[in-house]
Amino acid sequence: MLVASIHRDHSNISRLLRLLTQNLGAIRDEKPVNFGQIRDTVMYLQEYAEKYHHPKEDLIYHYYVSHYDDHEGVAKLDAEHEELAVLTAEFADTVEMILMDAVIPLDLFADRLNKFVEQQRSHLELEESSVLPAIEKTLTTDDWNSLQSQWEEEEQDPLFGEQVAVRFKELAAAL
Repeated sequence: MLVASIHRDHSNISRLLRLLTQNLGAIRDEKPVNFGQIRDTVMYLQEYAEKYHHPKEDLIYHYYVSHYDDHEGVAKLDAEHEELAVLTAEFADTVEMILMDAVIPLDLFADRLNKFVEQQRSHLELEESSVLPAIEKTLTTDDWNSLQSQWEEEEQDPLFGEQVAVRFKELAAAL
């Protein structure tokens, strides 16, 4: 079911955010940081979350808004997904610069990492605490069947799926 896969994705993304938070702590404690791991996490969010997870949510959100009163501000999540995509791309550029030996003060990088994690976490919390419960309470079995028929075959998750993609093996091991 669509909503179950969204909750599963949120749980997986939360695990990644905890890993990023550990790296943030390492930066602040002046301990070694695995920037490749940070890059891989951001790459996963760009490749999977933005291309498969958010469109799945958007399908549900658009359906909800077009069929029911939008008491939970669901319509604004479209814009939030776009903002997260921009933030992720900007942060990915910063990580790549560091990996290419660009000089970026660690305190500046830590601030950007913290902002990235906090915005991602805030978005997940909004969806999990108010938006999805309201949608789950409101949508009928017929609504869910209609949505499921509009969603194409589930994309294989390259990190948390049955088979981990080669580019995410090190990240999977860290989790």
